[in-house]
Amino acid sequence: MPLEISKTFKEGITVPYGPIFDDIRSNFGFTDLRGRPDRAEEVFEGSSSSALRELLVRMARERSYFSLGCDLGRHCEDEQPQMRRRVSGGYIQVASMNYAEASTGQYDAFCDAFGEELSLYVGKQRWRIELQGTYVQFNIPRELPVKAPSMWIWFFASSRTHGRSDQSREKLLAAIGETLHADHVRECLICRAV
Repeated sequence: MPLEISKTFKEGITVPYGPIFDDIRSNFGFTDLRGRPDRAEEVFEGSSSSALRELLVRMARERSYFSLGCDLGRHCEDEQPQMRRRVSGGYIQVASMNYAEASTGQYDAFCDAFGEELSLYVGKQRWRIELQGTYVQFNIPRELPVKAPSMWIWFFASSRTHGRSDQSREKLLAAIGETLHADHVRECLICRAV
């Protein structure tokens, strides 16, 4: 199957957060990009990927959700067939613009809509998506502190070489950008007044 999507849940982080450098991440910390596409162009994690940079800029203009963080990386999966051993991937974490009012049910609907829409773009690519619901302690200055859900979108593109998996990852990031901005996907994270 060229596209695999799975969903999990875990406890999360506090936002804002500082740099995180470990076996999985090389993240320079939270930057509030809401309404700031100019700052999104300068995020270090986007410096090696034009598709990630474009996605961050587009998300900075968004009014339904915003980015809590992102990262890129590569690894080998030696147990996989040779055609899928080299993997280029990363993550983008998103939260509803009105994160304090967003429900886990909205994120569940978002996952369903996201998976359906993304499947339209896969073609012959070998992509894997892990949607990971995560509670975040939001402590953003000048906003009320609150613990609320968010969604980590882990993405992986595999191929025979890292060069090809990097190219596939760029296509995957472009597809994620289109998927996130499809009306029926983004509307899942809009909190409506009752």
